[in-house]
Amino acid sequence: MRVLIAGGGIGGLTTAIALRHQGIEVLVLEQAKVLTEIGAGIQIAANAAIVLRELGVETAIRAVGVKPLSYDYRDLRSGKMLYQAPLGDEAADRYGAPMYNIHRADLVQILSEAVPVEAKRFGARVAAVSQDADGVDVTLQDGSTVHGDVLVGCDGIHSVVRHHLRGEEQKHFANILMWRSLIPAEQLEGLNLEERGNYWFGPGRTLITYWVRPKNLYSILASVPASEVTRESWDESGDISEMLRSFDDAEPRARAMLEECRSVFITGMYYRDPIDSWSSGRITLLGDAAHPMVPFLAAGAGQSIEDAWTLARVLARRQDDVPGALKEYERRRLPRTTRIQAGARAVVKLMHETEENRLRDRNGRWKGMARIDPLAETSWGLAWDYNVVKSVEGPPGEVLNVTGLREGKRLQRPESQRALDLWKFAFRPEDVARGHDGLREAYDRFLSTNFPLPDGVSAVEDELGDVKAWRVAALDALRGNVVLHFHGGGYLIGSAKGSLEYASRLAAAVDGTCYTVDYRLAPEHPYPAAIDDAVAAYRALLTRGIPASSIMVSGESAGGGLALALVLALRNAGDPLPGAIFAAAPFTDLTLSGPSMRAFNGDDPAANRDLLTFMGASYFQGHEPTDPLVSPLFGDLAGLPPLFVTASQGEVLLSDATRLAERADKAGVDVTLRIVEDSVHVYPIFPFLPETKATMDEVAAWARRNLRRNDTRTQAAE
Repeated sequence: MRVLIAGGGIGGLTTAIALRHQGIEVLVLEQAKVLTEIGAGIQIAANAAIVLRELGVETAIRAVGVKPLSYDYRDLRSGKMLYQAPLGDEAADRYGAPMYNIHRADLVQILSEAVPVEAKRFGARVAAVSQDADGVDVTLQDGSTVHGDVLVGCDGIHSVVRHHLRGEEQKHFANILMWRSLIPAEQLEGLNLEERGNYWFGPGRTLITYWVRPKNLYSILASVPASEVTRESWDESGDISEMLRSFDDAEPRARAMLEECRSVFITGMYYRDPIDSWSSGRITLLGDAAHPMVPFLAAGAGQSIEDAWTLARVLARRQDDVPGALKEYERRRLPRTTRIQAGARAVVKLMHETEENRLRDRNGRWKGMARIDPLAETSWGLAWDYNVVKSVEGPPGEVLNVTGLREGKRLQRPESQRALDLWKFAFRPEDVARGHDGLREAYDRFLSTNFPLPDGVSAVEDELGDVKAWRVAALDALRGNVVLHFHGGGYLIGSAKGSLEYASRLAAAVDGTCYTVDYRLAPEHPYPAAIDDAVAAYRALLTRGIPASSIMVSGESAGGGLALALVLALRNAGDPLPGAIFAAAPFTDLTLSGPSMRAFNGDDPAANRDLLTFMGASYFQGHEPTDPLVSPLFGDLAGLPPLFVTASQGEVLLSDATRLAERADKAGVDVTLRIVEDSVHVYPIFPFLPETKATMDEVAAWARRNLRRNDTRTQAAE
């Protein structure tokens, strides 16, 4: 087999080394006539370093690069520390290899030296591509033709090979420009720029800076809104004074560092949307040609390196079936790179917030994450905590997709698989890329599309005190009890309107009315906003003359945790307690310490540890997450009314439910625990599941035993 590689950058050279490592002949076609010292710094995280170790080049990288001790996030204006992600030996132990910062030119030189001269051709610009059942022909700009068995397009975001496969495609501008510079060490004396990622974040702009040669050369990436650079065209040259104007208010150390720049070049930040196929016949794409991404997860080069190892291993195993091998390579890589593409865009959005309130919310979230994720696994493990050398030897379906679900995850029954698929496709890459704004819109779309309000049910906007809610009941409901319901969504997403269908079934279960509450959401409204709204809504029901004994407090996921926190708050305040509590897959431990949080991470289509960390930290921010009104699992549960808890085997919040039931039982609470098999997170919201009907029937019988029937006419009837 002979593999042609279009492009001699990091992805192309690593692919050549990896293929040769597997005994496959290669030829790299690089359009440049010679390698030149281009670019600035690049970060090689553990996921890529593991591959480079296998390929025998890590030692050379270690000799010229830097192992940063941490990532330090600081406020651009004040210099105040916002967040710190430990690296160094600690990260190496955690992820299997260290993080390296290195000059891009040094890395390219190391990789190029590992590819023999006869396997590289410089000045070889690809002009046209063709293939048949037996091979691939590449026509170069000089008119010559090269033949091979496989062609791998490693030719970047403007890939000629990709254009051959897919035609003209739109690329997107992120409306951000990046100034880059390299500063010799002697110009930075006295600034105390340690061997760390020294990062500063301000409104709409960032400084990403670090050493790329130990005590020798320092790299700066300064990103600014595109509107701040006015010119008819952009090229690699830049006006230093123009860059400095964008950082007029930077704190003294950051400003002094920037003033030492002697030359800068400027580029735009571009990306493409994920695509559903990279391969056709004997031609495939790799790296930025396949999945160009914004550079804010330090992941672009790493994904190219992962691609290279995967492609080499798959081709080595399936040399007699090249098209099949390329499809397997794509199947193994596409879900992961799509997840990283979306995650990188979400980070760009997070890092470049412009409004003061959103900056405050972001910094508050970082404060919360420092409390429950001190090793920054959620922030960076998404990209780094992955061993492609090991994973490529396992089944392709083990790779995590954009929602953090194992791509090959399947349930046993068609009904439960239908529910899993609904969760699996609830959030698209574009939704994830837009951060919590996109997740909110996607979740409301998911609920409204799949769970419409049934006929014969009234849903009326209402207010419980100063808290918005919806009042839901059957049109012919005359009497009955009341459910006060809190929707799920990790305190970050979801709405009362999205839970109307489920609310109608809760109302039927108590033969009465359900009020579903639009409590305020994080990060705009962190703790105690949600619990304050819950207490106000409950007291408003009492004010309307509804007896506490006829009220069932309900919630799913975060709403289940909020329902429990509400009852703890009411007990502490001396208020009359509701007659019963129904909690479906309750999020009761925002420290994420339950064993199922890791054991089933990747198996739950609706929730994963990274997402719940992001959500929980957005909610409690600077508050203590073990406060029982944040995490009711840690509260004194004595004296609570009868409690019905349900969850699915295999979901990440399973241990939140089981530990809650165990602690409540020990506290003397009348507890009913129902764990269902072969199902999904908050399964009761899926009306077509048999286990949903069985559970709701059981809840109805349980409610009849524990609620004192309200003899007043329902407001729906009135």
